[in-house]
Amino acid sequence: MGKYRAVIDMGSNSVRLVIYYESAEGASYEVDNIKNTIRLSAFLNEYNEIVEQGIAEVVRVLTQYRQLCEARTVSSVTGVATATVRKARNKDDFLRRIRETTGFSFRVLSGEEEAYYGYLAVVNSMCVTEGFTIDIGGASSELVRISNRRLVESHSFPFGAVTLTRQFFQGEIPTTEELAALEKYITDQFTSHPWLREKELPIVGMGGTVRNLAKVHQRMMRYPFASLHHYEMRKYQVDAVFYYLKDLSPVQMQGVEGLSKERADIVIAGIVIIKALLNHIGSERFIVSNKGLRDGVYMESRLKTQSSVLVEDVIEEGIRTLMIHYKVNVLHARHVECLCRTLFEQLAKEGLHGYGTEEWLLLSIAAHLHDIGRTINLGEWQQHTFYLMVHVLLPGLTHKQRLLAALIASYKGPKRMQQLAAPYESMITEAEQQMAEQLGILLLMARALDRTESQQVSEVMLARTSDVIILHCRGNVDGRSLEAKTLEEHKKKFKKQFGLPLQIKWMKP
Repeated sequence: MGKYRAVIDMGSNSVRLVIYYESAEGASYEVDNIKNTIRLSAFLNEYNEIVEQGIAEVVRVLTQYRQLCEARTVSSVTGVATATVRKARNKDDFLRRIRETTGFSFRVLSGEEEAYYGYLAVVNSMCVTEGFTIDIGGASSELVRISNRRLVESHSFPFGAVTLTRQFFQGEIPTTEELAALEKYITDQFTSHPWLREKELPIVGMGGTVRNLAKVHQRMMRYPFASLHHYEMRKYQVDAVFYYLKDLSPVQMQGVEGLSKERADIVIAGIVIIKALLNHIGSERFIVSNKGLRDGVYMESRLKTQSSVLVEDVIEEGIRTLMIHYKVNVLHARHVECLCRTLFEQLAKEGLHGYGTEEWLLLSIAAHLHDIGRTINLGEWQQHTFYLMVHVLLPGLTHKQRLLAALIASYKGPKRMQQLAAPYESMITEAEQQMAEQLGILLLMARALDRTESQQVSEVMLARTSDVIILHCRGNVDGRSLEAKTLEEHKKKFKKQFGLPLQIKWMKP
């Protein structure tokens, strides 16, 4: 029996509730996510006290969140509060009233804890071993230096998109002088931390400013892949979005595709933080994380029974979660992957392809997940598999890797692959599409060898003569079996892609 757990993140700009489902098999995934933009930092008076109107707004929102948690039968709720509450002189009374009115208890995080939870979210959802993270909030910004997947340096800066906007911009459109003064202030803050001087390391960004920056750029580029997590931008592309937005009036901002209306008035200050950091560090790569502080809080809680709060293999854990969620036959998937590995390695040995570790990773992922579309509908299940692998987050993979793995997993024939790949032609080369087709054929063959999903074929061996490839299949089947019939259907595809005819011999154990 699974259970629901929730995290509430009370930030300086918004309050967000995320509900996670934990299955009995140990997989977890997000099932609900709701946000309210309150601008809590705007309710601090000159004495740094949260005024009554701000308290009432928070209570109103949290009362609604309580209703949602009760409807979902959420077993536990972890509440965390960040910079504005940390700064508030009346935070104890504020949190007491929330607890008495809504039943929710909140822990006020230090700046170092904010940085740590953002770091956890990144390293457990991306294959990042070296680099920096930045989490831009409304009233603070947390930076982390990652080395060998470990947090080695961190700092919470006392500025964010909301507070910098109020401090530096006087009118609706910031002047050149105001932008220059803002960037100098931020750079001076960074300069006081020598560990921020590193060359050629990527920066991973979190928070609403980062997501809006990426969404605007994706619309500008007519980017075909519907995902933010692991979207990568170059430094000049961050600059391009900044120059596109900086002279727009609030009314014009409302019409920008990808830009949230609730964030239009503060996004420029947030982007200046990113620009200043890229310039200061000397990095050309900015990568978007759709996972952030609240996910890190949840991950710590879920993984605390293990020896480490770091997922050992991010990609493997993501595959396992999808297999559980979409009810994949694990024994069949693993056997298909084993057969794929033998075919892949022996064809390479015979000089019929030059693919390596990266391509094998894609084939392995496809072998494990090729059946997930069957949960949606058995008819056209390959198309459903492709859709799910493209649209459902698979942690640790870039967008291109997800797309190529989806093409391999859903491979049925060249015509169908071209139809599926057509909307994404700007993302992959002809050579990569050719690779996906060849690996897709290997997956078709491996699936055919376990057509009955009973692992009757225990071993396969390839041998090459001058003009033919002989595939020896050992197991409790013969040439009259369903496996044999299904495998025969793929011989023409094999010859077309690898240039030699395929001959099949069946051997008893």
